[in-house]
Amino acid sequence: MTTSEFEQLLSSSNGRIWALARKYGTNGDAEDLYQEILEQLWRSYKSFRGESKPETWIYRVGVNTAMTRLRKSVKQREAVALVSEQVGGAALSGERCQADILQDFIRVLNDVDASILMMYLDGLTGQEMASVLGIKVNSIQVRINRMKSFFSERYVEGE
Repeated sequence: MTTSEFEQLLSSSNGRIWALARKYGTNGDAEDLYQEILEQLWRSYKSFRGESKPETWIYRVGVNTAMTRLRKSVKQREAVALVSEQVGGAALSGERCQADILQDFIRVLNDVDASILMMYLDGLTGQEMASVLGIKVNSIQVRINRMKSFFSERYVEGE
């Protein structure tokens, strides 16, 4: 992959990278995580052999960067508890746009399910998702079905 191809890939994947950074960033440090993911992509792009789709590679690098950062964070558990409290207590009222509903839904999912949902919405196959996350394809499919049911219960059936 040439430098210009890398730049083009980053440009076309900017939304995905921001979504990962916002999902895994804690205490408002999504911008820092975004920069960290970009740095890791830059460091590893020369070793990208094209054995998977570039989007899959971006997710793998992004999720691994985020997970490494979370493991290093001493305050991880406190931040997750705080976010869970805030999201759990948030009332769903009035008209909301689809993006707000999706963002709310992603916030209440655990990290693995949120990653699966983002990849699913981006059109990655079960095999590609399994490759990024290191879990079985069947597990991916079960999780997607559970998320669909949970989404329906939370946002569709109650209205």
